[in-house]
Amino acid sequence: MRIAVACGLLVVLSLAAPGWAAAQGGTMLTGLVTQGENGQPMPGALVVIDELRRETRTEADGRYKFEGVPAGEYHVGVRAEGYTTRRTEVVVGSSPATLDLVVEFDLHFAEVLSVSPNPRPQFESYQPTSVLTGQELSRQLETTVAATLQAEPGIAMRAFGSAPARPVIRGLDGDRVVVVEDGQRTGDLSAQSGDHGVPVNPAAARRMEVVRGPATLLYGANAIGGLVNIISDQIPSEKTLGANGNFTFDMGTNGRQGGGAGDVHVGNGRWAFHFGGSGSRIGNYSTPEGEVENSHSRTATASLGGAWTGEHSYVGASYGYTDMEYGIPIVEEGQVSLDPRRHSFNVRAGGQALPGFIQSYRATLGIRRYQHSELEGNEIGTTFNNDQVEGEVVLSHRKAAGLLGSVGGWLLNRQFEALGEEALSPPVDQNSVAGFLYEEVAWPHATLQFGGRLDHTRYAPDGGLRNTDFTEFSGSVGALIRPAAANDNFVIAASLARAARPPALEELYFYGRHLGNFAYEIGNPNLAPERGLGFDLALRARGRRFEGEISLFRNDISNFIFRNPISDDEFAARHGEFDLRFNTETEGNDPGGELQYVEFVGRDATLWGAEAHGDLKFTAQWIGEFTFDMVRGTLNDTNENLPRMPPYRGILGLRYQNAGLQVGGGVNLVATQGRVYGAEAPTDGYATLRLYGSYSFTKARMLHTLTARLENATNELYRNHLNYLKDQLPEMGRTFRLVYTLGF
Repeated sequence: MRIAVACGLLVVLSLAAPGWAAAQGGTMLTGLVTQGENGQPMPGALVVIDELRRETRTEADGRYKFEGVPAGEYHVGVRAEGYTTRRTEVVVGSSPATLDLVVEFDLHFAEVLSVSPNPRPQFESYQPTSVLTGQELSRQLETTVAATLQAEPGIAMRAFGSAPARPVIRGLDGDRVVVVEDGQRTGDLSAQSGDHGVPVNPAAARRMEVVRGPATLLYGANAIGGLVNIISDQIPSEKTLGANGNFTFDMGTNGRQGGGAGDVHVGNGRWAFHFGGSGSRIGNYSTPEGEVENSHSRTATASLGGAWTGEHSYVGASYGYTDMEYGIPIVEEGQVSLDPRRHSFNVRAGGQALPGFIQSYRATLGIRRYQHSELEGNEIGTTFNNDQVEGEVVLSHRKAAGLLGSVGGWLLNRQFEALGEEALSPPVDQNSVAGFLYEEVAWPHATLQFGGRLDHTRYAPDGGLRNTDFTEFSGSVGALIRPAAANDNFVIAASLARAARPPALEELYFYGRHLGNFAYEIGNPNLAPERGLGFDLALRARGRRFEGEISLFRNDISNFIFRNPISDDEFAARHGEFDLRFNTETEGNDPGGELQYVEFVGRDATLWGAEAHGDLKFTAQWIGEFTFDMVRGTLNDTNENLPRMPPYRGILGLRYQNAGLQVGGGVNLVATQGRVYGAEAPTDGYATLRLYGSYSFTKARMLHTLTARLENATNELYRNHLNYLKDQLPEMGRTFRLVYTLGF
């Protein structure tokens, strides 16, 4: 309530600011946007004046118009799906100005990021990013979010069978990577345990965005490793006339996979509504060694949203429901399954091109009610409840004293409870609040970004345990350099970020048998926050025949928290200490039995690595591509390797592309991972082959895309180092998948 009231007051104040736009005066800027390959007009493209953060869309004839543009020198760019975001300089004087723009097809950097304070081209982001949408998303679509993203640079997949999976970014997992849906946390428990999954069907996503590296400035302390945003547009934010939508149907041979998803937007220009739903099912999958028992899964989702859409603002709400069920192989002789259920309520408002000092705003309120039970056969062993309320307000102001930026506030209330055999902690309430500032200073060929965020988090556990408070500051500074001689075809992006993360609930309070992580876990309420200092350097280039990016990173983290194995004898010697720590009386000196004892500890660590991706046009139709990523993590005091680090990886591909047709293949080369911690088992390297074909065509005013893929074409026997079951089970064998999407 408080955040909604604050949002309303701030918006009213911004709208009431006296005649800002009129005071600026100015003249008119007009022009025509055409497609470079055929010279035809480009309708519906977004034309942006960077320095003013003003935008408009081209009409059906490709023409655009800005009114009231002050005299000065500006950079004007065009943003259209699949086309370059290259900018053009223009000088505006006292008389009307004209600037015609030409857009070219873009191999890799065509997309615009929504995870920044204001949307910005991928080519001009301060950190390395990945975006999947359209035909590219269809080409990569899998049954989980993590599997869909795992071929992107710097991203690996943590798994526990086919359904419980989560993205790992630059070797960081769990609570260090935030997964959001339309900018808000999903409210699940996938960060907490290896056998918990993300309750989002990727087939229902319109696009996916990834930030590699700290995203704490805007998304909080838990984004110290990176961010994944799954965009489904459940609340319409733009005027809608008539109906538009997307439908996706997919099937796979391995495990008899099948599913579908659809969403439809309808509106009359003032009111817009969204209807969506999805369903998927997979049976027990097969490996080259045979079928994996209890590896099935099913997912069903439904959503409804509506919004009032004005000329410059919107306000709307949505409700969504998710119902999942999946089996957990191996554990308890393959008799365990989970049944996650989630209710999602969202309210969102936003505005653009407002007349006052506050030129745009975004306000969100999300309520999540999540529950899952761990069933042993038909009996409930443990039930987990995770209820949370999250709110955010972001206000973006016009240029003042050379600064252009945003200010915002955020809050989170979370109530966690576990009941049953595997209730590893007492009920815990978490309350977090934060304020942040983000500013940019721009010159013709360079932009400087800086900002800070102050987070306060309080944990209030039951069971006689003391409350724990953390107040931490995160800050970043970044530079984007665009040499004039490169004609906007080369960018140097550098960022330095200080990110702080308080210990997660499980790291503080878990104590007991945790079959989902094959461990007897011992938390520590005295853990200090992680504090990381990270540096990123990215070089991006594009031309008529080549586009690519190379990024280097280093992250020094003090008090890096991880699961440290301890021996049975050490546990027996410290048994009394642990019981005193958690106000318990554990029976016997060996309650873990066959499970490994692990204690959450904090030690200084360093992670560093490199990522690269490139697309090379051999001819107008034949394109080669490569991806490489590596990460090394070590403890500073002993130089030991950090546990569960992804191995080095390279992907080589070749595709033929002609209009809407793509045919190609790629080889995924993964090195042996022998840099392990303690008793962690090494994993052999492997090579897998992937073949695909995709064709998009328009018929009856609808866009049809048909994609066929053959995964692990040679039926290679291999193991994923980040799969908790890797020592018992290899990965999925040969799989043929067919995906059909329809857009209208």
